[in-house]
Amino acid sequence: MERILRVIAGFFGAFFLLMGLRWIIDPSSAAASLSMPLLDGAGLSTQIGDVGSFFITIGVMTLIGVIKKQRHWLYAPSMLLLTAALYRVLSTVLHGAAFALPSIAIEIIVGLFLIFAGSKISKES
Repeated sequence: MERILRVIAGFFGAFFLLMGLRWIIDPSSAAASLSMPLLDGAGLSTQIGDVGSFFITIGVMTLIGVIKKQRHWLYAPSMLLLTAALYRVLSTVLHGAAFALPSIAIEIIVGLFLIFAGSKISKES
């Protein structure tokens, strides 16, 4: 079971890492894949920097956790994903944004999976 959890977590890590790289290589397609317009000027810098770093951080920390078998590396990406889901819900409730159920579901499922996987694959006691 540990091996399966590591493979699945590694897949998620690679996916997020590649998505982060997309933000620097081809930001227009990265933005389109998230149903957002590509901004310009300082907004473009913020969009590429913030969104790209979000995905790179989740991907790298997840892969480190999988490789080193240390759960604490999986907690930060889990926290980022679960907080993003919370903020999506709050954006709907407080600001009338569209309710992005598919994105929220992915963030919650992957975030909780990383916590679970960390508890099962960790070398730590």
